[in-house]
Amino acid sequence: MAKTKKTRTRTKNNETNITFSAIFTGIIGAILVSASSFYIVLKFGALPWPTIMVTLLSMMTLNFFKKANNKEITITHTIMSAGSMVAGGVAFTMPAYLILGGKLTDINQQLLFLTILIGSIAGAFLSYIFRTKLIEEEKLEFPIGEAAYNLVNSGKNTGSIRYVSFGTLFSSIVALLRDFNFSKGKAPIIPALVSLKNVPFSFYVSPLLVGIGYMLGFLNTFVWFLGGAAVIFVGEPLAKMFKIADFPIMKNSFGMGFMIGIGIAVILKIIFSNKSKNNSENRSIITKLFILSIVSIIIIIFIYKLPIFLALVLVLISILCTIIAGYSTGKTGVNPMEIYAIITILIISFLNKMLNGLNIGGIKFSTNLNTLTLFLLACIIAVACGLSGDILNDFKSGYKMKVNPSEQLFGELIGSIVSSFVITFLFFVFFKVYKTIGPVENTDLIALQASIVATVINGIPFLNIFFIGLAAGLLLSLLNLPVLTFGIGIYVPFYLTSTVFLGGLASFFGNRISQKSHSNLLLISNGLMSGEAIIGVILSIVAYIKLFVK
Repeated sequence: MAKTKKTRTRTKNNETNITFSAIFTGIIGAILVSASSFYIVLKFGALPWPTIMVTLLSMMTLNFFKKANNKEITITHTIMSAGSMVAGGVAFTMPAYLILGGKLTDINQQLLFLTILIGSIAGAFLSYIFRTKLIEEEKLEFPIGEAAYNLVNSGKNTGSIRYVSFGTLFSSIVALLRDFNFSKGKAPIIPALVSLKNVPFSFYVSPLLVGIGYMLGFLNTFVWFLGGAAVIFVGEPLAKMFKIADFPIMKNSFGMGFMIGIGIAVILKIIFSNKSKNNSENRSIITKLFILSIVSIIIIIFIYKLPIFLALVLVLISILCTIIAGYSTGKTGVNPMEIYAIITILIISFLNKMLNGLNIGGIKFSTNLNTLTLFLLACIIAVACGLSGDILNDFKSGYKMKVNPSEQLFGELIGSIVSSFVITFLFFVFFKVYKTIGPVENTDLIALQASIVATVINGIPFLNIFFIGLAAGLLLSLLNLPVLTFGIGIYVPFYLTSTVFLGGLASFFGNRISQKSHSNLLLISNGLMSGEAIIGVILSIVAYIKLFVK
């Protein structure tokens, strides 16, 4: 009898969690999440983690099929969430080509799809390779993944869904009344910007941004607010006093330097706090990286016609930036993808200028690297780093849930492939509908980080300001101060920052009232982010269809 029981136990433990219901539910969720996330990041220049929302959706929808176990739910939300950060990687890079005057028709649809797919697959495999080091050895917090585990483990989802649904409905109504013209020639019912008396700045009417602020919490949003306030109340008055016309470019250079300084600090912390004593594990990582690098170099040379040296450099950048992305996400929950794109553009464009036309022993070196290809390469890195932060959060949840990491990797690959199709399609939809993009108030889509990335195509303007920002970011980060969102506040428009800070204030008071109030408001915040994004995608597709009807 004992032997039979043991055999049954082993069979149950070997059951796969990659079920039809998990894959089907995950794919539907991945389509919705990638579409809404792409709209969010283009419109607002910020992208919240969707992990909590998709965890709730997984818990709810799987119960329509059967009584799902916690591991199956974890696999499902891993598939669903993949597209969010993929969307961010594309939005932070490819619109920069259009901002610089490039034409949408110059971008080959199949090539863009392959670019997104390469970045997605690279990010998934690199994260899988570094999973043990970051999660088990370094024991990084990954707060979003921790929250997803706690939610699944609790199993109390009925009341939670009600709160999320309320937030979604409210956000959808506000977004519809703000963005849709019910009568031709008349403005929408709700204005987009609201100014209060005796307040020298505006608020953007956005439940989504309030939801982002609540999820980030009071400290992160307060530091974000300080970054914006430093620009509005200190930088701009001084610029007017000294008649500095290029202040917007100068503050962006400082912001870029500040964020890159934080990235360098992350690398230094990894180097000098290496806790690994497992030499066999290190050898395994090196072997896997070597194999992945060889395959990647061959693919990059074949698709983008790059010389071997530049392909090798690109692969090394992807490895380095993925580590930074994983460490940053694990410690702070923030993943600044535009910084990795900037690093890529600076390094590759510098090497291109230095090597192109170089004559060595009678052999002329030619790279044939144009502007579009440069942004496609940056897109690979940004997507890989974005997906890395996402799947490492899922790996954290799965590690605590004792889910097989290989199954999660398979789920992430499914989600990223589906999302690559969706985002490629929507890229051409959005930029046929919205004719103007850029970091100013009267544009249709902000594409904020992409506009920052676009400024470095010919090198960094105001290099001295950039290095001051770099030194400040490096020093403050090494002192373990929570300054990552300060850099974001420097270049995000203040009317967006002020709305995000309202969410942070709500988080502060929600925590002060009770833990239950905070948890309920957190669920409503997930709904606030979902509703507005869904309406944004629907209105965009409707406008896209109207173009063809005309």
